[in-house]
Amino acid sequence: MKTRKIIVLLLAMAFFAPATAQKRKSTKKAAAPKPVVVEETPAQRLYKAMLPATAKVMFIDSVVVDKQGFLSQIPLGKDAGRISTYEQFFDRPAQVSLGVFQNEFGDRCYYADGDTLSTRLYSIDRLGNNWSKPRELTEFGIDYQSPNFPFLLTDGITLFFAAKGEHSLGGYDIFMTRYDSDNGTFYRPENYGLPFNSTANDYFVAIDEVNELGYLVSDRYQPDDKVCIYIFVPTSPRLSFESEDLSNDLLRRYANLVNIDDTWPFGNRTEALQRYQAVLGQKTISGNSNSIAFIIDDNTVYRSMSDFRSPQSRELYRQYAALAASIDTDKRTLSLQRDKYANASAREQRQMRETMLRLEHQLTENQAKIKQIAKEIRYIELKVRSVK
Repeated sequence: MKTRKIIVLLLAMAFFAPATAQKRKSTKKAAAPKPVVVEETPAQRLYKAMLPATAKVMFIDSVVVDKQGFLSQIPLGKDAGRISTYEQFFDRPAQVSLGVFQNEFGDRCYYADGDTLSTRLYSIDRLGNNWSKPRELTEFGIDYQSPNFPFLLTDGITLFFAAKGEHSLGGYDIFMTRYDSDNGTFYRPENYGLPFNSTANDYFVAIDEVNELGYLVSDRYQPDDKVCIYIFVPTSPRLSFESEDLSNDLLRRYANLVNIDDTWPFGNRTEALQRYQAVLGQKTISGNSNSIAFIIDDNTVYRSMSDFRSPQSRELYRQYAALAASIDTDKRTLSLQRDKYANASAREQRQMRETMLRLEHQLTENQAKIKQIAKEIRYIELKVRSVK
């Protein structure tokens, strides 16, 4: 009986041992979670594709203005055409801000029309004293949503405008197209690329070919009610960084327009600023007959260019106005440089010091020069007035 119990016990142990061992062997570790793959958006893929072709452009200055009515703040030379708002050109109200461009001959006009839901681009031609029936630029299709703020180069075929849609990096982007005279329509527009476009709203590009100046309007880095007007020197043909060995970080700085002073080595900024200041001076003179206030003596202040009695002093005042604009620009630039200098690294401060010293020297010279010009104007005018 005892022997029988022992045998039963041994059989039971033999039966359960493999099962216990198998159970231990089948124990598995918890599977590691799969990494989360963030898929790129179409806009991110577009940015990555355009990055290597970033345009090499010198931006000489920038001015922050109110978003409402920014077109009036662009000192476009008269030979580049006229820009205005829909309300100014057609003398009737608009629900949204709409841009109008009229060429330098005054016989062709491109404009945006629409409401808060959608806008479209149209063209009209002057026939005698009247404008033709509007033609909608339907050839762009639905891919370019809410197009606005057109601008035509003096070649009569290259058109810039802003639009949203699947070809945009975000918000409004600048697009460029050319006119096909054979078919009487425009070709498919192309994104104008970096650094002219960004993930913010980029509203307007204008190029003054006579004065070799360009203007880009964008709300990047700005509060909701402001835009920045970037002044740049256009290049033809377009230049890029593709042949240069740049780090990806540096290329992104140029593409995102982080600091315009990064671009100053790309050209002669001093000459470009002089052209810009001359244009500013002409706008001050011709834009409003009551915009000047030049003191002749204690009893006489000139308010209009027609107040000057001598052609020589009138021309000197043009130089005076251009130089005054130059001084204002240098003061703004110097102020920005000083703000950046306070937070810059030691290496960046060394690089900035030379620019700041040069600007200070130029400012001192121009301030002395403008005083001398003012003295000459007063001397000539007082002499002429005493004779008459």
